[in-house]
Amino acid sequence: MASITPNNKKWGRQMVGIFGGAALGWALASLFPGLEQRFGILTILLWSGAIGGILTSLEGFMRAGAALTRRENKVLNLVVGLGIPFLLLVLLYLVSR
Repeated sequence: MASITPNNKKWGRQMVGIFGGAALGWALASLFPGLEQRFGILTILLWSGAIGGILTSLEGFMRAGAALTRRENKVLNLVVGLGIPFLLLVLLYLVSR
């Protein structure tokens, strides 16, 4: 049976980014009550946590983009790597319609 503990050494850094982003989102929602009224606290926490997780794992997105482009251009690799999850979500949306 497979272990649920990942072997990636950057796992802890990603978790810190997720929780740090959620804490920052909570602080922003406390400072700006209109933000919480407009979106809701749970939505703010989830989005800010997701953004924090993405920001701490940009290197992994660059590696994924480099695997597809086979180029050394870091900006191109990052854009392609960040585009992969969005393309998968669009594909899932189109299939589910």
